[in-house]
Amino acid sequence: MIDLRSDTVTRPTAAMRRAIAEAEVGDDVYGEDPTVRALEEETAALLGKEAAVYVPSGHMANQIALYVSTRSGEEVWAHEHHHLIGSEQGAAAVLSRVQPRLYSGAPFPSDDVLADWTRGAGEGDAHRAEPALLWLENTFTGQVVPLAEQRRVVAFAHDHGMRAHLDGARLWNAAAALDAAPAEVAAGFDTVSVCFSKGLGAPVGSALAGDAATVRRARRARKLLGAGMRQAGIIAAGALHALRHHRERIPEDHTRAMLLAERIGAAPGLSARARTNMVLLQTPEGSAARLVELLARNGVGAVAIGPSLIRLTVHLDITDGDVDEAANGITKSAQEL
Repeated sequence: MIDLRSDTVTRPTAAMRRAIAEAEVGDDVYGEDPTVRALEEETAALLGKEAAVYVPSGHMANQIALYVSTRSGEEVWAHEHHHLIGSEQGAAAVLSRVQPRLYSGAPFPSDDVLADWTRGAGEGDAHRAEPALLWLENTFTGQVVPLAEQRRVVAFAHDHGMRAHLDGARLWNAAAALDAAPAEVAAGFDTVSVCFSKGLGAPVGSALAGDAATVRRARRARKLLGAGMRQAGIIAAGALHALRHHRERIPEDHTRAMLLAERIGAAPGLSARARTNMVLLQTPEGSAARLVELLARNGVGAVAIGPSLIRLTVHLDITDGDVDEAANGITKSAQEL
């Protein structure tokens, strides 16, 4: 199976396994795990933030960011297809008890949308929820959000008394595509979440970064949610190794995604476009689920993200030979469909 379902399916490399086996550890709840501390400090430095906290998942990093940035009954402004909205089991309503206000279309709100939503806010209108947090995601289903758009949205949030969060699960891919330092992509945001188990290929974990006071609150929230970890250096070592050694190779995934899209562009009934490390396949109307079944039979793992849309994700386990084999399997599946 050429598994292109997600970049979370990677296996630790031999060097990563050695780093895990040799990790220095301590009790992280007491702040005594040196490997976790090193991971948090290096992550914060790369993102240009004062501090960071290591958490088991990107879902938790996002939910903690929401928890420390809002109060019950306030609004978070987000895209209808952000991970926060569609892939976190309604946790925003359950844990932080906030009200999402959603836009659609481009992966960032327009000035007109922002102006309309702000109208009346902070003027004592007892009928509406107070806006508290503006949410962005980069990359957005593989699509890179331009830094100028990020700066515009963050500036608007701050000008109107809101905080801004960046779901940077694949921030490393965005930075590579933009040829920018991670700190440039994270600039201006009050909180930023990043994932180590996606583009970087670590087995476990994400981080939430921000100013020192926010991260202190985030560390308490992590404990509140049951994620106080003990000798967590065992898993943090894999993330630290990935952070130090796998960022530079991310453009290889983007190149292979483009090659895959080119190879399958002529498959009957399909159109393909590459976005960083992802290939989005447009299928005949309503056929995505059926095509995913055929792909599995022909040795290609994929996921349907809409009735007529399939996502293929390239990662560090995928070679040039895998791209060729996957393209053949996709073409055969399209013919069978």
